[in-house]
Amino acid sequence: MKRTIEFVLSLIGSRLGVVASILALGIAYLDLFFHLIRYFDMTSDLLVGAWISLIFSCIGFTASIVVLFKPKLSSVLLFISGIGGLICIDWFYLIPAILMMIPGIMVFVRKGKTAPKAIKSRV
Repeated sequence: MKRTIEFVLSLIGSRLGVVASILALGIAYLDLFFHLIRYFDMTSDLLVGAWISLIFSCIGFTASIVVLFKPKLSSVLLFISGIGGLICIDWFYLIPAILMMIPGIMVFVRKGKTAPKAIKSRV
């Protein structure tokens, strides 16, 4: 069965997730820089979350490719990457998380086309 819609949505979601993670990394490094100047302290809570969300985006990208071959595994990976990224960097990851969880739901809801059963005649 073709899963073109799931592939495209998850691919867009994972790419937007990478962009959101890179933006969060930029903000985290700016926060780290200003923290270093002001307090002489190198701590940033956002930095770890941004790197982990980048990893979740890479998992989502892998899942978008796997959706064509193993849709159930891909669905689980898309859910994990969507929810994990949303937990890590909150609102930055909202649209990518939605775009990754919709194909995950579609995989479970859509039924595959089955071949019609042949009627056996008793002649």
